[in-house]
Amino acid sequence: MSVTIKDVAKAAGVSTATVSRVLNNSKLISPQTAEKVRNAMRELGYFPNNIARSFAYQNTCIIALVVDIEEPTAFNNPYFYQIQYGIEKYICPKGYYLMIANENTLNHSGTGFSQLVFEKRVDGLILPVSLLNKHLVKKMEDQNFPFVIIGEPENGYDTNWVDVNNKMAGEISTTHLIENQFQRIAFVSGSQKDLFNKRRLEGYLTALAKHGLSPDPDLIKEGAFSKEDGYALMSEFMGRQNPPDAVVFTDNLVAFGALSAAKAYGRRIPDEIGIVSFDNFPVAELSEPPITTVDIDLINLGIQAASMLLQEIQLPSTTKQQSLLSVRLIKRGTSERARREQPAPWERS
Repeated sequence: MSVTIKDVAKAAGVSTATVSRVLNNSKLISPQTAEKVRNAMRELGYFPNNIARSFAYQNTCIIALVVDIEEPTAFNNPYFYQIQYGIEKYICPKGYYLMIANENTLNHSGTGFSQLVFEKRVDGLILPVSLLNKHLVKKMEDQNFPFVIIGEPENGYDTNWVDVNNKMAGEISTTHLIENQFQRIAFVSGSQKDLFNKRRLEGYLTALAKHGLSPDPDLIKEGAFSKEDGYALMSEFMGRQNPPDAVVFTDNLVAFGALSAAKAYGRRIPDEIGIVSFDNFPVAELSEPPITTVDIDLINLGIQAASMLLQEIQLPSTTKQQSLLSVRLIKRGTSERARREQPAPWERS
């Protein structure tokens, strides 16, 4: 005979209502009581009937991470998996499961977000800022449907979002180069239509201003996305009469291509040209010399997005949450040609 909620309640010495609250992650139950109930569930081999629970409590215990991917190769990007891991790490112990929903597949099937939101197939959404638009936000807000954005929105959206502190990232990367005696520092990013690239540029300009350096518009480039772009841009820099002596890249693959070009031009790294990049993916550590990077903790980004969403699901609030996560600099061989006696605050362990 199958184990019932009454059996669990009897074994734990609590009421069936308490067991039910534990199953629904109620904050009304103390951690000690919740652990006692979960131990009883494990000992008895009890598994809740999620279909019945969904009907009874009008929830699914499922949240969706919506991605915007057109090509299968895009799933090779570690960015996606680290955020996914962070979300799952947070929600699974709390009884929730993660669904991955590709926005392109949803739209091609003609269902869009409607089945997820209006048919309550999931309890909440986490979606990238690239998919945000006023029509979608209004739809979800009209339905009081919980959602969290990964990335800082533009245009004054008053909604729940979490992002890394991109301005801080641009500032500490540039400051590090200045403190290592580089003076003519270039900045290379993807599209400046993206707010995170604008924020990184703001940080770069802030660091220059703090150290009395004037930005050179000819050293600020956008539209670099691949290692080929990095190779071409660095080659163009190296061919100038007054080339930069360091470059901040906002993408690791672009920086890797630039590193190859600097070597091809016979430049000694970091003595003649310094390089700092973003995202601590393996290419940075395995290149020769290893690339100094601003480490963006994508797992923690996923954890914070999930935490924010579950709060919104369990305790809805009219006050929206916005959070910027700190970043840290990992110093490697492409930038350190002078040492300070004391580390900067962001470099201390």
